[in-house]
Amino acid sequence: MARPRAIVHLDADAFFASVEQAADPRLRGKPIAVGGERRGIIASASYEARRLGIYTPMPTLLARRLCPRLILLPGDFDKYELFSRLMFSYAYDFTPDVEIGSIDEGYFDVTGARQPALSIAEAIRRAIRQALKLSVSEGIGANKLVSQIASKINKPAAFLEVPAGEEAAFLAPLSNQWLPGVGPQTANRLNAAGLVRIGQIAQTPPRLLEMVVGRLAPQLREFARGVDDRPVVPARAPAKSYSEQETFAADTADEEYLEATLRRMGDRLMARVRADGKSIRTLTVKVRYNDMSEEQAGASLREPTDLETEIYGEIGRLLRQAWKRRVRLRLVALKLSNLYDGRFRAQLALDASVRQHEARQRLADAVDALRGKYGPGAVLRGHDFILRGKSGAPDRPPVPGRQL
Repeated sequence: MARPRAIVHLDADAFFASVEQAADPRLRGKPIAVGGERRGIIASASYEARRLGIYTPMPTLLARRLCPRLILLPGDFDKYELFSRLMFSYAYDFTPDVEIGSIDEGYFDVTGARQPALSIAEAIRRAIRQALKLSVSEGIGANKLVSQIASKINKPAAFLEVPAGEEAAFLAPLSNQWLPGVGPQTANRLNAAGLVRIGQIAQTPPRLLEMVVGRLAPQLREFARGVDDRPVVPARAPAKSYSEQETFAADTADEEYLEATLRRMGDRLMARVRADGKSIRTLTVKVRYNDMSEEQAGASLREPTDLETEIYGEIGRLLRQAWKRRVRLRLVALKLSNLYDGRFRAQLALDASVRQHEARQRLADAVDALRGKYGPGAVLRGHDFILRGKSGAPDRPPVPGRQL
């Protein structure tokens, strides 16, 4: 008989706020939050703040009224990224099989480890607490589903092992919304059918469950029974950057044309970023003069993004910074790097409401779909018309660049 898997799920408690408290001892024990002023939202609240009614995502103005002594801090993604890397480094001490799901949570498979999973999880939690002054929650189980729920069910500082073979019993009394894929609408349908608890879903015949949730039924029933064969997928050297370059048919010093060219590159590159489920944080612009010498300039955004509209301004600034000698250029190139999984911007939306940002993401997805179906000319932006109107504008496919 195959040995049961041993999966640990680690979930940092109030990560952004906790990092701020860890970095500044004066903030410990005080109600703090990470968020934006004015029309911003609360991206993370310490547990001291949560006990006073502050939650995520709460509008900042409401949080200020509710808790006048709330300490509000701007986000510092460099700091959060550093703490995240250090936090997961302790898992790599025990296994190479570490799947980082987001900046503050991930899985690690310790099935083949010499020590019991419980001992490994405790050692990692203790090391993080001592070295980083962070509280984390951990769940241990025979699969990803059970370990994740076990880590979240009694936060903060949750620590729970579900013995192999007891998955269904552990899940049975829990609300149906603990299952992956069950959002508010699906939960309403399940509740209306009397399937409020996970155990009730597990006992429902497949055909009846299909009448309630449609094609989701087979997977949902397997999850409800505590069955989850999804593997822990370690990071495997993904693409480290996205880049394009454009060599002009004739050397040019037309700044409007040059910036429009770089913006169009940004459109294409960001479509690839979204297609890969990534976000980027660093931009680099390179220019090549007509004497073949080169200059480049780079900058990191305050936080990751997968929207081209959020890099247009930086593209123009970097072009002017790199273009030190105002002579004709033969080539421009754009590189997007410092990659993150998923849409982190929605997690740390400090300068605009979540609703506004999600609307921009939906618009970008719609543009991608239209261009994918009807070609790149299906949707045009202002810089596309600038390029069309300039005489001698190159109209050929870009050269993917690796040399930037």
